[in-house]
Amino acid sequence: MRVIETLSQPQQVSMADEWFQFATADHFWMQWRHRLLVRALKRTGTPVRRALEIGCGHGVARQMLERDLDIAVDGCDLNRAALEMAKPGKGNLFVYNILDQERSLLGRYDAVFLLDVIEHIADDTAFLVAALRHLRPGGLVIVNVPASMLLFSDYDRAAGHLRRYTPASLAKLFDYCGVEVQAIEPWGMLMIPLLLARKAVLRGKKLTGAIRTGFVPPNAISRLLLQGLKNIETALPFSMPCGTSILACGRLRVEPADA
Repeated sequence: MRVIETLSQPQQVSMADEWFQFATADHFWMQWRHRLLVRALKRTGTPVRRALEIGCGHGVARQMLERDLDIAVDGCDLNRAALEMAKPGKGNLFVYNILDQERSLLGRYDAVFLLDVIEHIADDTAFLVAALRHLRPGGLVIVNVPASMLLFSDYDRAAGHLRRYTPASLAKLFDYCGVEVQAIEPWGMLMIPLLLARKAVLRGKKLTGAIRTGFVPPNAISRLLLQGLKNIETALPFSMPCGTSILACGRLRVEPADA
């Protein structure tokens, strides 16, 4: 039985509810991001026993992480309807605003995941600082964000995105918030022409239906082609110089003890 603990009042968030219908575990983009995320975590060499996914929505990313890393992942969101879509897992589910700083959750986790979350937040710096307080000393933060304002389109507006990032802007945000960068990896370079085409197709149209048009492959052939792009790019032995998204992994700096 799924139990959702209420630690904060549910709130409307800058996120299209429609997206949850389409962001399934078999979607090529979800699999692409997950594959890179697991690889980045393993490269840190840091054991993770308990993690927190902030802005977990319907819990699909959390479900995939628990399955492939064999860890407990707590999930929190302010969208209760989305949380009610999540399957039961090893971790707990919370209606929780991290700015409320629930004391029982502070300093509790080995890793915090912010997977396509901070681009929805007006003050991403304050939000990241609040997220980091849930980490143990030296804990990991893993962030995924959309890349390049050149690709910003009506799809982003429909999805509730306020911005897209560059590796430099994400590194600057990490540094300001006291995070030591472990890796910053652009990905989805092979999709750049498709996102430019999406921008042109959606320009000036009503935002209704933009999520389906911009995120869901229209037919079986396109799904196979996109799965192929994912397989090609993730098999390459080097990181992409640019992409449609950026995955960043960092470690919370531990302040030296006073002499």
